[in-house]
Amino acid sequence: MSEAQASFAPGSIFELAQSTKKQWELGQVRLIASGVLAQDGTLQPSEPREATWQLSIRSIEKAASFTPAPSAQVFTLIAGDFVQLDVDGQQHGLEPLRPLKFETANPVEASQPTEELLIVHVAAIPQQVRPTVRIVELSKKREQHLFDGQLGVLVQGSAKLSLGENEQSLNLRDTVVGSDAGDPRITGRGFMAVVSFDLP
Repeated sequence: MSEAQASFAPGSIFELAQSTKKQWELGQVRLIASGVLAQDGTLQPSEPREATWQLSIRSIEKAASFTPAPSAQVFTLIAGDFVQLDVDGQQHGLEPLRPLKFETANPVEASQPTEELLIVHVAAIPQQVRPTVRIVELSKKREQHLFDGQLGVLVQGSAKLSLGENEQSLNLRDTVVGSDAGDPRITGRGFMAVVSFDLP
């Protein structure tokens, strides 16, 4: 799909394989979705330069520094074991499936990883959007609902999406758009990163 997703229809699936691969300071980046948060709490598409939030999957392949855009950042390690980030002189160990949220306009230093790492990266302009990431364990017996202002990224295992009477398998690292009205539901075995965008 395009850089700005054409639609955030309830239960839409953004496939990682359909995203464009680019470079960032630490490795590669795939932009999954970007947009704005409407006053009714729903996600709306926009051009990336006008977006108030974005979701991407990024690799960390080397020790390097990067300067975040003025925004709140959430890093969640989804493949690999560990990397250390220096944020404003504070050392933060990034461990698997433990979201790290920070806000800085200064360069962030990443240590040399022992292997290529993958992270779910969320950024938002804090004056307009408040981002949070929660890791949930999926079950075949208990449905995980996704609501307005939420995106669900399958980060480990296998899962199915139910929307009304329809059921569809998800590929690893696919992203599902939440909706109060559409009520997308996820079942499976593994873990999902539930990304929530709220008004400040």
